Amino acid sequence: MSALGPIEILFLLAPLAVVPLAMRLSALPTEATAALWLARRLQPWGALAVVASFLRPRGLLAALLAGVWLAVTALVAIHGGQRLLSARRAAEIAVSAGGLMLPIGGVWLVVSRLGIGAFGFEEPIILLTAVHFHYAAYATLVLAGCVGRAAGDGRAFRVIAVGAVAGPPLLAAGITFSPLLEVAAAAVVALAVSGLGLLTLVHIVPRVPRAAGLLLGLSSVSAFGGMALAVAYAVGELTWHPVVSLGQMARIHGPLNALGFVLAGLVGWTVAPRNLAPPSL
Repeated sequence: MSALGPIEILFLLAPLAVVPLAMRLSALPTEATAALWLARRLQPWGALAVVASFLRPRGLLAALLAGVWLAVTALVAIHGGQRLLSARRAAEIAVSAGGLMLPIGGVWLVVSRLGIGAFGFEEPIILLTAVHFHYAAYATLVLAGCVGRAAGDGRAFRVIAVGAVAGPPLLAAGITFSPLLEVAAAAVVALAVSGLGLLTLVHIVPRVPRAAGLLLGLSSVSAFGGMALAVAYAVGELTWHPVVSLGQMARIHGPLNALGFVLAGLVGWTVAPRNLAPPSL
C-alpha cells in the first residue's frame, strides 16, 4: 500500500469532493448535456477507483484503477468543449476552458499511479501536476465563472479571466522548460486568483446569505495567502535561493489553496443563490 502523505490526501479530495461540487456549478440551470449527465453518474465510481488505486502499490493495476477517473475527466472535457462552442461571456469561456484542462490532471494521475517517470520528471512533481490541473485549472476556473456570472462581465473580470485561463498551462510549461517562465506564470496565476478574491469580497460577499458570505470570504482571504507562497516558491526556483521549500508548499500552500480557496469557495457558491445577477441588471 502506498503511503498517503499531504499531497496524496489533497489529491484524493479532488475526486471525492472538489470535482463533483465544481461539476454541479459548471452548468447553468437550463444547461444539460449527455456528457455531463454521464460524468455525474460515473463520478462516485471514479472516486472510489482512485481511492482503491492509492491503496495499491504503484503499478499496472493502480494505473488501471486511476484510468476510471481519467474517463470521468474526459467526459467533463467533452462537456466543456460542447459549451465552449456557444460561450459568449468571459465567465462561460472560463468554465469551459477549465473542463477542457481537467483530463490533463487525469493523465498525470495515471502516470503517477503507474510509477514511471515522464518528460524527465519523477514524484512528487508528477502527482503535483495532477493536483495542479484539478485545483488551479478546473476548480479555479469554475470559481471564476461563478464570480463572473454574479459580478458581471466587465473589463476587470475579463482581464482576470484571461489570466486564470492562461496561467495553469503557462505555469506547467514554465516548470518543464524555463524557470523565468515559471515565475512569470506564477505571477499571472497569483494576480488572477487574488483578483477573483478581491471581486468576491467587494461584489459578492455583501449580497449573499451569511453562511455563503463567510465561506466565500474565507476562500478569498485564503487565496491571498496561498498565491503569495506560490510566487515566493517560483522566485526561489529561479534564483536558486529557496524562499519556501517543496515540503512547506505541500504543508502550507496546499491546504490554503485546496481547503481554503477552492473547497470553501465551491461550498460557498453551492449554498449561495444560483440566480445571483450582476448588480447592474
